[in-house]
Amino acid sequence: MTGLHAPGARLSISRLATALNTSATPVREAIFQLVREGALELRTGYQPRVPFLDVPVYLDIRETRVPLERLAGELASVHITSEELDTLGEYHQRFKQGEAAENWHDALVANQNFHFTIYRASRNETLVRVIENLWLLAGPFVNSQYPHIRHANSDVHPHLMIIDALRRRSPAEAGELLVRDLREGSYRILRYLEAQKAAGGAQPDALPRPA
Repeated sequence: MTGLHAPGARLSISRLATALNTSATPVREAIFQLVREGALELRTGYQPRVPFLDVPVYLDIRETRVPLERLAGELASVHITSEELDTLGEYHQRFKQGEAAENWHDALVANQNFHFTIYRASRNETLVRVIENLWLLAGPFVNSQYPHIRHANSDVHPHLMIIDALRRRSPAEAGELLVRDLREGSYRILRYLEAQKAAGGAQPDALPRPA
């Protein structure tokens, strides 16, 4: 979800176990779970791999996310606490610091934490689990494009508008702003891929596949 593994990356169970300071068994179980959820793919005789996501599938995931994240924002505006609002501000500052340093991983982690603080504030665990699965599916595709689609510095950042709507307890506005943030990021990805196609680079219907 945070871009640590790009589309097409192959994952070594032994290396992951070493990095996580655990045995191979829990890592293997986690990988099988991610395969079942569609976040990884596994073919006989090959290492597990982060799948490539075609643009039409990405758009299906985006449109599935829209009503769910709108609902999460609406519910969060009712239930969110002042402490959670403060936490959102802290995550936004970490996000901006990561961007300023061009540390994309840190920025993406902060962005994920920002959004999931809102989703969890909905107090609906089922809703959070479904949204999380959709982020898992789209994450590598979106995050691999992230350095190319950042907001302009002159923009009023959507995070700040979302926090303001939540602070004012405005369900419709909070839900709409979450959806707008999702769609605007998606539009920038698609424009970038179209520009790459026009320049003779990556095709807009899929990320490039390895030879």
